[in-house]
Amino acid sequence: MRLTQDIGEAALWIKENKVIAYPTEGIWGLGCLNKPELLAKLSKVKDRNINRKYILLASSVRLFTRKFIIKKEYVEKMLKYEKTFTTIIVPCGNCETVAVRFPKFPTLEMLLEKTGDEIISTSANISGSEPCRTAEDIKKVFFNKIFGILDLPLGNQGVPSKIFDIKEEKYVR
Repeated sequence: MRLTQDIGEAALWIKENKVIAYPTEGIWGLGCLNKPELLAKLSKVKDRNINRKYILLASSVRLFTRKFIIKKEYVEKMLKYEKTFTTIIVPCGNCETVAVRFPKFPTLEMLLEKTGDEIISTSANISGSEPCRTAEDIKKVFFNKIFGILDLPLGNQGVPSKIFDIKEEKYVR
């Protein structure tokens, strides 16, 4: 397993279709590009049912809505949650719904910018287990299962993001 403190190197790993671990505002995350074959790989790494949904990290509402068909009324509401620690569930014309977060955390902002695409993201844990707390925990749990770790500090949130359902106009976590 590789370790780096270089965000550009970690972004290159992602662009090379690798699953990696990285710090978020709250907890360690696992992620990869938003491709079906990588979704299957990520689900296998987490020992998670492939039919369960994941969160996407995206750099901005503007770029996100170039790929995903979102009604104008929802786009306007999404802007309220851009650059916050809130994941939003939004109805989508390309799929039933999509959960997306537009992080303000500098490490993730730079990772997304250098990757140039959205990233499928999930907590760094085996499904049903507690999230890994350190890079050392990630090495132990995911040895030979993921390509590498962007070994930089976590943000100061200490918990997973809140999740807001835009259509229902309520928090679901």
